[in-house]
Amino acid sequence: MSFETKAQEFAKALKETTEYQDLSAAEARIKLDPVAQEIVAELEKSQQTIQQAQAQGQPVNSESQNLQLLQQKAMANETLKRFFEAQEKFSGIMEQANQVITKELFAS
Repeated sequence: MSFETKAQEFAKALKETTEYQDLSAAEARIKLDPVAQEIVAELEKSQQTIQQAQAQGQPVNSESQNLQLLQQKAMANETLKRFFEAQEKFSGIMEQANQVITKELFAS
């Protein structure tokens, strides 16, 4: 069995997890929530502004404060809060998978 086939099986197994299904549902809810979409757009714009300023060696103090306020706004939005929680749980199972792979790669 090829590496690609095994990777595809792994992806299918991930899609069957509660964590993936919860993340997928949370993403779908964002698409139905215009306020959440607006907050996400503002977050992305702020992050881009900070990255551009950093790349040009410019200070980012005021934009960093703006980003913190937007992050607080995002956590106050129930749709986004649920998305972040689902994302964190999915990241947890991805980390577990990475640990298993690493262990197998370096097992004696």
